[in-house]
Amino acid sequence: MKITHLTTVLFIATSFLSTANAQSKFEPALCEAAKTNRTIELVYDQDASKGCLPRLIDVHQVAIGNNGKLYMHGWQHRGCTKGRDYASKRIFRFDKIKSVDLIDGTFSEKSQSVKDAGWNGCIGSNCFIKENICE
Repeated sequence: MKITHLTTVLFIATSFLSTANAQSKFEPALCEAAKTNRTIELVYDQDASKGCLPRLIDVHQVAIGNNGKLYMHGWQHRGCTKGRDYASKRIFRFDKIKSVDLIDGTFSEKSQSVKDAGWNGCIGSNCFIKENICE
């Protein structure tokens, strides 16, 4: 009985660590973009299967959520969002990111003002960011 319990605990711990490692593979590029006010070209979740162009995003910050997962906050100025292409501040889960490429681009005035204002990690009354990694 104890061996089965130990095996289960080790399996869960290993699964958690491999998930954390998989999530962080985009962290260096996204932090570089956030620190240098760069734009990225991002393929997210099911964008390719929907025939969407890659999203263009000004990266504002990368953070760790209360759930231990990584998130990116930024200004999206191209790409599918609920079937429409519009500019807005957005939050992206790392586990749904398919690819990231740093590209040349400059923040629009609106994007820069959103970054300058900062983000407190909340959407309405739901505050889910535990710690900023970079901005």
